[in-house]
Amino acid sequence: MSTALKPNIIKVKQYVIDKRGHRIAAILDMEEIKRLEELLEDIADLKVIEDRIREPVENYEAYSRKRKSRL
Repeated sequence: MSTALKPNIIKVKQYVIDKRGHRIAAILDMEEIKRLEELLEDIADLKVIEDRIREPVENYEAYSRKRKSRL
């Protein structure tokens, strides 16, 4: 999975700059923060899917019988 992000994916409302004019902080709207949280959750979900896709597949009926036999 590519981790490259498009430029300006985060919508900054305003930058805080120091005396030299360097950006030292950014101010974001709460809506943008919520959007970013959802994006991070989606990325985390995709990572779990990617990690689990290599797991062996087991037939549900066989799994169910094996589970019931343990009880």
